[in-house]
Amino acid sequence: MSKKNRRYGRNERDQTRRAQTGSAQGDDQSLESQRAPVPDHPTPKKFNAPLWAGIVVVIAVVAVLGFNMFSSKDHLTVDSLNQPAVAAVDGGSKVYPANSKFAFTENAKFGYLPAPTLSKLSDDTIVAANPETAAKDMGLKDDLTSLDRDSFLNQTIKPPRKNTAPGEPITWDQMVDQMAGATVFMPAVESPEVATPVLEKIAEAGIDESTIVRTSNAEVAKAASDAGVAAMFTGDVTASGAESLSSSGYTMIAVGAASADEWTGTDLKVWATGVKDEKQLKELAEAGVFGALSTNPYTIQPSDVKTD
Repeated sequence: MSKKNRRYGRNERDQTRRAQTGSAQGDDQSLESQRAPVPDHPTPKKFNAPLWAGIVVVIAVVAVLGFNMFSSKDHLTVDSLNQPAVAAVDGGSKVYPANSKFAFTENAKFGYLPAPTLSKLSDDTIVAANPETAAKDMGLKDDLTSLDRDSFLNQTIKPPRKNTAPGEPITWDQMVDQMAGATVFMPAVESPEVATPVLEKIAEAGIDESTIVRTSNAEVAKAASDAGVAAMFTGDVTASGAESLSSSGYTMIAVGAASADEWTGTDLKVWATGVKDEKQLKELAEAGVFGALSTNPYTIQPSDVKTD
């Protein structure tokens, strides 16, 4: 082969190699252009440990406060009552419509213990109503036993004072459901037939330590005592001795204010009735009387709650 041919041949081979190389580079460039761009990695978020720790602490504090707020009601028991305690008989029947929903709500609001009289209707519903006065208070043509739950709740209770609103009746179940834990109940129960459902509701609501059953019936007192509920004797104190009452299940006694201090040396907690005023209540408390029952509690223990 001549030098010329060798030169041309070398040039051709070089051109072929360059062509192949260019073709490969072109293909690579073409593939590169077809590939999807690699996304940028997001900047990692910083974990603000102090901030989250603060939030956890705040949540914990709110939870504790909420628990205390809603569970503090459970702490009001007979044993936690301050002396002298004052109960509003029939809701404070000289101030409010007797045994009315409004009366009992006001009792709890102003620190007085609701003391309803409980009775049974024709359908066995237990209600807050004094059988001796309910017909007059509600303007009934017949007595309470002629009513059932619906007809009872449709009645209105006359107010004891002029220019005041009448009241709405309330059943024992409603009373417990609405107020349990916010106060200490002091229902008057005089028959075992009424006592059984009353004590069943107390057990169901878990308020055995927040209830005092007032009764002169020894059978009712024993049933209450067996259920772990305090019983107060409301019968003739001159015909009963402290020891016999204690053995019957009583732990408290209601005594006229004039002779209440004579019972303070017994095992029974003494509650005075017929207290005239705040001064007399204070004197009785100093003598060891535990509390008082009144149809107008404001006259013997003015409330600390202020209203507009």
